[in-house]
Amino acid sequence: MGRLKLFGEPEGGGTNDHSALSNLGYAQSGHTGFVPSQGEALIDILRLNQNLIRDSQGNNRLQLATASPHVTITGDLDVSGRGWFGTHRFSGVAALAVADSISASPAAAVFADVIGTGGAGDAQLTAGVYGGATAGGTPAFALVFGLYFAATHDTPSLCGQLAGVYMTLGSGASGTGSLQAARGIHIPAASWSGSKPTTVCGIDIDQQGGSGTGTAYGLRIRDQTASTVRLLELGPTTPYLRLLGGGDPPADKSNLYLKFGSTLYRVVKTGTSMTLEAA
Repeated sequence: MGRLKLFGEPEGGGTNDHSALSNLGYAQSGHTGFVPSQGEALIDILRLNQNLIRDSQGNNRLQLATASPHVTITGDLDVSGRGWFGTHRFSGVAALAVADSISASPAAAVFADVIGTGGAGDAQLTAGVYGGATAGGTPAFALVFGLYFAATHDTPSLCGQLAGVYMTLGSGASGTGSLQAARGIHIPAASWSGSKPTTVCGIDIDQQGGSGTGTAYGLRIRDQTASTVRLLELGPTTPYLRLLGGGDPPADKSNLYLKFGSTLYRVVKTGTSMTLEAA
C-alpha cells in the first residue's frame, strides 16, 4: 500500500517526510486544529493580527486595541441577554456615552430602551434604571447629579409635548397581589453624615417662563378621583395646610384647611366674611 499523501504536498522533488506538527513552535505551525508545542489547541486560541473583525461586505465591525478604548463596536448592537460591567455595575467603565441620531421617520425614536421583568426568586427591589453618582477628585466646583436628563425642541415641525422626565404608573391585568402605595416621584429622607449643605430643597422649581411664553406654572396639580383626595398637604400627621380635591365644596365652605396651634380648621364663609371651622 502506498504512502498516504497530504493534500497540497508537492510532487516530484518535494520531501516525503512530514514531521508531526506538535513539535513545531506556535508561530511556525501555521495550522489550526493541531496541537503546537505549548500544548493548547490552536482552534481554542483566537489571535487577530490586525485586531479587526469585518462583516461579509468588508465593513469594520469590531476593533480591538491595546489602549483605551480597548473594544470599539461599529453598527447596531442587539443584545438578547444581560451585560455586566465591572462588579455588575458601570463602576468598571470610566465614561459611558450613548449618542445617535435617527434621520428616517420612525413611529418612535428611542435612543435607550430598558425593559425588564422582576420576580426571579424573592427579589424585593426591581428597578428599570438603578445607579448613583459620587464626586471624585478635588475640583474647585463640583456638580453631582444622580440622574441628568435634558429635552430640547430643535426642529421646524410642531412639537406636541416636551418633558425632561415622563413617567407613568399602573398595574397589569395579572397584578392580583396587594398594592399598598404608588408614587410618581418619591424622595426619601436625606442623609448628611459628612458635609452639611447650607440649603436643602426636596424639589426646587426655578424660572420656567420667559419672553414669549403664554402661561407658566411653577406647580400644577390636576383634580383627582379617589375615595379621599388631598391635592396638597404640608406638615406632620395633622398638617399645617391641607387642600382637598375631588369635587366642589358646599357653597359656604372651602376646600382649604389651616392649622392654628395644634388644631386644624376649615376656612368657611359667613356672609361676606371668612371664618374658621374646626375640622
